[in-house]
Amino acid sequence: MVLGSIRLLLSTGRTQLNISSSSSSSVGTGGDDDDDRDSKHRKYLAQSEVVRMSCCALKSLVLLMFAFVVLSFISALVHEKSKWILTMKQQEKYAGKLVLPALFDRAKHYYSQTETGLYLRSLSNKASKDDFDHAKRYYEEQKPFVLHSMDGYPLHAHFSTIKLPELSRISFHDMIKARGEMLLENLEKHGWEDYKIEKDKCEMFKFLKNNGLPHVDWLKIYRPGERVQKITKEIGKDSNSTFSSSSMTLKGITSQMRELIKKQKEFPLYIKSCHITTGAAKSVRKIHNISDVTTESSWDAIVDWAQRMWRYRSNDWERVWAESFNVLCSRINPGFMVQKPWKIGRQEYPEEIKVEVIWGRAYLAFVSTGKCGGDSLILRDGSVMKYTGSLSQNILHKGTPDDCYRWIVDEGHLPRVWFMAESAARLMGIDAIRIDVFVLKGNPMASVINEDSLSSGAEYRWHFPHMAELWALGHKLKKYRIVDPGVDSHKWWRGRDFYSRHVAHCNETLIASHSQMICDS
Repeated sequence: MVLGSIRLLLSTGRTQLNISSSSSSSVGTGGDDDDDRDSKHRKYLAQSEVVRMSCCALKSLVLLMFAFVVLSFISALVHEKSKWILTMKQQEKYAGKLVLPALFDRAKHYYSQTETGLYLRSLSNKASKDDFDHAKRYYEEQKPFVLHSMDGYPLHAHFSTIKLPELSRISFHDMIKARGEMLLENLEKHGWEDYKIEKDKCEMFKFLKNNGLPHVDWLKIYRPGERVQKITKEIGKDSNSTFSSSSMTLKGITSQMRELIKKQKEFPLYIKSCHITTGAAKSVRKIHNISDVTTESSWDAIVDWAQRMWRYRSNDWERVWAESFNVLCSRINPGFMVQKPWKIGRQEYPEEIKVEVIWGRAYLAFVSTGKCGGDSLILRDGSVMKYTGSLSQNILHKGTPDDCYRWIVDEGHLPRVWFMAESAARLMGIDAIRIDVFVLKGNPMASVINEDSLSSGAEYRWHFPHMAELWALGHKLKKYRIVDPGVDSHKWWRGRDFYSRHVAHCNETLIASHSQMICDS
């Protein structure tokens, strides 16, 4: 008892305080409980509103994505059909306006290759981030080589007048657009037709032949005269009669091609449209064997194709450079070329790799077609990456090693491919150009140049901003050497033995097989 009293005495102050505090706390309990319930209710309502708004935003996003996909499909359908239905003037007018649905397609292609679009992709997953970082390291490795190559690079005078876009970050597509505007301005002011080094397929092949570059030879080129050129320009004023007149002229051309093909012993042959370089246009017709021209039904199908190609004009409606390049392509006379087989008896389509050359340095290669499909990238560090294994892999640029095309590196094809592409670019005197090369598995010495491109639509993924930076950097530093041969680039001919003797120096690993006779003589 005493002990308890002492304890009470010693702790009285604290005990009373606790009691007092407890009492005062008890007094306000009812009000505080109500406040707590109100606070929790308000918090619940706020959270519910956030969830509701998030669900609405997600639904809206899904609907927008669905609408985007539908509009993109409609866009492709409308614009592809326009190439057959509209006159060239109507196509140019339409392509020059960013109206629905072209707006969606141009935005899709443009923003997917900008630095911001690529950076956002890199945040999505580890595989994308690793590939993003690899591309940056690769750029740092290749930059000294490009800088060395651009020092004294022989730039054709007609390609030195480009006006760089006034942007803080210049994209690869911005550079192509600036090039198209330069080429059109050069044509209108000076009559320079350097765009024909690519946009006129037949002129391009003449350039390859007259500089001795390894390529697939042709039998004959069929181009219309002035009369047909005038008729073609007037298509649309009286569509039926003018197309009938041009069709009669075309009938004579197709008849001549048929007789020429009948005399051949080596197949397959290819009929290529001179005035169309767009891959999606299906402007190349394969002649598998003699029966394709001797069987009436087969030949009728070829004539029908030729008539469609005759009227067709390239229209890059989904690209930001459409307006200028569409006008340039509209100035090209239609025509056809009958091309010899690359390899006699080879019916399957060859592997084609597209090499992007910047200031005379091959930066990378893009696998375009082959047994394993396309859309793989080959770098000079030996990596071969595939991006089309799945939809997410394609969209997010998640590269995985491509074992199917590994042979291009392992068999030693690239030294010849890089050298041919770089040599072609230098002989053309062009700052940046894509050179397309056929390669044959098992024979690294068989590769030849197929085509080129001034406005590549290939998917370079993480490498887009780095390539654009190097391209623009050359024009800022101006370390190149301007060369004016007095002719347009596609007419800059040095002789059919020039590449073999003066560029490859008769190195049998770098020249065409038939060129060995030139070196032996």
